Amino acid sequence: MAFIAQIAGDVKEGKSRELQAWLEANEKDFANAHPDGARYIGTYFAIYAAKGTGTVHTFIEMDNYGTQDALAAAGKDPDSVYGKLLNEMVDFVDQQSDNYTQALYKSVTSATLYGEG
Repeated sequence: MAFIAQIAGDVKEGKSRELQAWLEANEKDFANAHPDGARYIGTYFAIYAAKGTGTVHTFIEMDNYGTQDALAAAGKDPDSVYGKLLNEMVDFVDQQSDNYTQALYKSVTSATLYGEG
């Protein structure tokens, strides 16, 4: 594993149960539709989290930086299963909220470290 991407935000008001039902119906297909090099880990409600990080978090494992390009291309294709499901899922999240965040994490054992000799 080289990277984990985290996309987090607030579910639109009154849409939490709909998101839960959508994931129950579509999560397996969404996971299987990710392009090569990407693996959907899951979508989670935050029980404990830092202030301002949102209530719902999606995690994706990526093999390398280039996988981000594959995810972006697949997401732009409205005819692909991934693009269709991604766009449906994104509709549940308030992307204008101050709590909408994205982060990319790299394994400590894979990271390049500077300034320590």
